[in-house]
Amino acid sequence: MWMSLFGLWQHSRAGRKRDELHACRAQPCRNFNILGLVTIIDPRDGREKVILSNFASGTTGNLVLVDPDAADEAARAGESIPLPGDEGAWALLTLNDGRLLVGTCPRFGYLHSLDLRSRTWAEPLRDPHELYIWNLAPGSDGMVYGGTWPGCALLRYDPAAHRLDNLGCASDNPDNAYTRTVYALPGRLLIVCGYADPHLTVWDLGTGEHRRFGKPGATVRQVNARFVCLETGGDLEFYDAHTLEPLADDLRDALTPQRRSVLPSANWSVGLRDGRLFVVRGQEYAIAAAPGRPQTQPALTPIPTERPGTRIHTLISDTQGRLWGSSAFGQTIFRYDPASSEVWNSQVVCDAGGEVYGMAFVGGRLFMAAYAGGDHIVYDPTQPWNQIDNVNPRALEPVRPALIRPSGRSVIGPDGAFWTGWMAAYGMYGGGLSRVDPVAGVVQCWRDPIPAQAIIGLTAGAHCLYFITGGQANGLPEKTEPFHCVAWSVEGRILHERVYEAGAHLRAICATPAGVALAVDRRLELLDPQTLEVLSAMTLPAACQTVLAWGDDDLAIFCGAQVLRAQPATGRLTPVCDLPGDVYAATFTPAGDLYFAHERDLYRLPAGAG
Repeated sequence: MWMSLFGLWQHSRAGRKRDELHACRAQPCRNFNILGLVTIIDPRDGREKVILSNFASGTTGNLVLVDPDAADEAARAGESIPLPGDEGAWALLTLNDGRLLVGTCPRFGYLHSLDLRSRTWAEPLRDPHELYIWNLAPGSDGMVYGGTWPGCALLRYDPAAHRLDNLGCASDNPDNAYTRTVYALPGRLLIVCGYADPHLTVWDLGTGEHRRFGKPGATVRQVNARFVCLETGGDLEFYDAHTLEPLADDLRDALTPQRRSVLPSANWSVGLRDGRLFVVRGQEYAIAAAPGRPQTQPALTPIPTERPGTRIHTLISDTQGRLWGSSAFGQTIFRYDPASSEVWNSQVVCDAGGEVYGMAFVGGRLFMAAYAGGDHIVYDPTQPWNQIDNVNPRALEPVRPALIRPSGRSVIGPDGAFWTGWMAAYGMYGGGLSRVDPVAGVVQCWRDPIPAQAIIGLTAGAHCLYFITGGQANGLPEKTEPFHCVAWSVEGRILHERVYEAGAHLRAICATPAGVALAVDRRLELLDPQTLEVLSAMTLPAACQTVLAWGDDDLAIFCGAQVLRAQPATGRLTPVCDLPGDVYAATFTPAGDLYFAHERDLYRLPAGAG
């Protein structure tokens, strides 16, 4: 039977219906992922508070209110306010009438309005075509404006009428999907558009007319009431904030210096009224001294309130049968011991934000590959945690800026090295492979083994590696063209490749002693490991999500609403049971137990039950 780790999900081998499932009582993957900070004077008690916007992957996000000068235990416990909907929010803006505006992501792009005195939410607003609201800026006309994804739109919110309008695309390039940041100017807005064709847009609030602004490749350095500063290739240009005419004077001395915390690699910071700096670093926060005071590294304090259960992104087993995994957002990992039910959740594993895709053990150490910094990380579970000093876990050489997302995941190759398949940086099609020597820590990288295609799956055979490519890209629309299945030598060259016709989607790959299993849409092919010729094929009831080797001869196929046991040699396909939903993270333990994750929950099929 399938067994939920924290619930009572039971099935016959033929599979029972999902309406008989019992809700899980807990989730092993738990973390905060703070995407924004604002300060308020709380109308309830007149005290200064910091509001943290927490993204909870796979569930509903929340706001965490922290009193930086709490005098008693009750106040230090913080306050959690669930969002009315969506997983979290980048965009926070306080209004003078005691309201907090929240722009959410990634499923709905809600505009939420919270009355801070009553702690009540107004009716959620949203545009049906937009899923992200990136930031909110108060316009000079009394309205509030925000940027979006995927429509590269400009949204306008009327605080008096509580109405949200879509003013249309802010870019003249229809391939752009992001209005990533909106800045308010007198009578205008300055908008950052990307990523197919990154550029700046100036939007006239009176006429709605918009045009490109600045030199090609210009980025916003600073916007204030006096001037706009753009940077292009290291050169600074200044424009009058009212007229947007170029200023002849070099005003770099007038730029507001960015205050840096003495706390390394802080994710977010906001200034307090007395000049101190409130800093968030992963699962913790600290308060740095005001300028002019002695600057020492401030003490880190856990973010108050309980870490929520979050979506499981990656799942592996160690040699002892303990499960290790990563959160789908927030750059943390977890460990679950089935024998004792002990759960451990980490701090952030590296300085860049994002999530761990690739995980594998070599010699008792956990090697990882993470988005969005193209990071390689190694962690020794037997040693004390000290990521802040890059001791344990330790960051190795990254593959950024060219490669940033480990979309192909990671495996241990036949050479004993840690291999990862990657997707290119934002605004670029392409991918690559990296190899980490687990002893020396030396990193090798191969860019675009198949030009302008991302690596979306990677597996290791007895003598070489195999990968598949796709048309996915960061910040660009997915493209359709002939994609490849490739046999790759440990020396770094293509041995064989099989090219599929345009329109075919290569979905999952797994090397077995019998051959290389490849899921192509609703077809499962078994390929010869030497030539990549098709040895056999079978039709699946739905598109495949995940494939694992089940012993030497069989495969576990997570396919639509079922898990199937496939025997490529005979063509037999046996349903095992229904699934609660899509599964992209699954692993076998050394004892043969099959574990898989759906959203926040973890499930188990005991050895021999399938």
